[in-house]
Amino acid sequence: MLKKEKYDGFFGGLYRRNEIYLLLSTAILLISVLLGYAFAGLLSPFFAGMLGGLKNNAVQGQIQLQTLPIFEKNLDIILIIYIGGVLFGVGTAIYLIFNGIFNGYAATQFPLGNYILYNIPYGIPELIGIIISGAAGFRLASCIYHIFNGLTHMRSDISQTNQFKYIIEMNMDEFWESVKLMVIAIVFLLIAAFLEANLSVAWANYIKFAI
Repeated sequence: MLKKEKYDGFFGGLYRRNEIYLLLSTAILLISVLLGYAFAGLLSPFFAGMLGGLKNNAVQGQIQLQTLPIFEKNLDIILIIYIGGVLFGVGTAIYLIFNGIFNGYAATQFPLGNYILYNIPYGIPELIGIIISGAAGFRLASCIYHIFNGLTHMRSDISQTNQFKYIIEMNMDEFWESVKLMVIAIVFLLIAAFLEANLSVAWANYIKFAI
């Protein structure tokens, strides 16, 4: 197994160890997007005001097409997704669902061709970043679960302090695994923010003009 992991390299090994969490995060997000798109009419009372507020902020210049503001906004989102792992992954799942449903709903409020055209340059790395942050949250949840499970099996005839330290040390690999995933997610969101601020509008306008 060690030889196989060495052959896979850093990213291959990271993927294999977290494949189930990546697939779970992907499934939750994409299914939520489809549900948001399919049931947009039912969701309108809940999301119309929020989307309208975002549109007004964009018109008034409060939402700036600059790399840093966009990155900071998206960073807040993935940090919430990640920290939700502390609640045994429930928070991570809920925010992935909310994010997916809202984006699915938002896609119905514009001509579909224009929505795809303007969002695809940055949307792909942004989507990947969110999925990876979800996997990081689920990996953090696994770490928390194993720590709590260890604490419930502590023996009374052995030093409680030593047992606690041992339990923490045994599960630190999982914690650092979640951190690695988050760092990769942040890199994807930084790329997405740069593309959204500097390429998305110009690229979409060029394609529309060319067509």
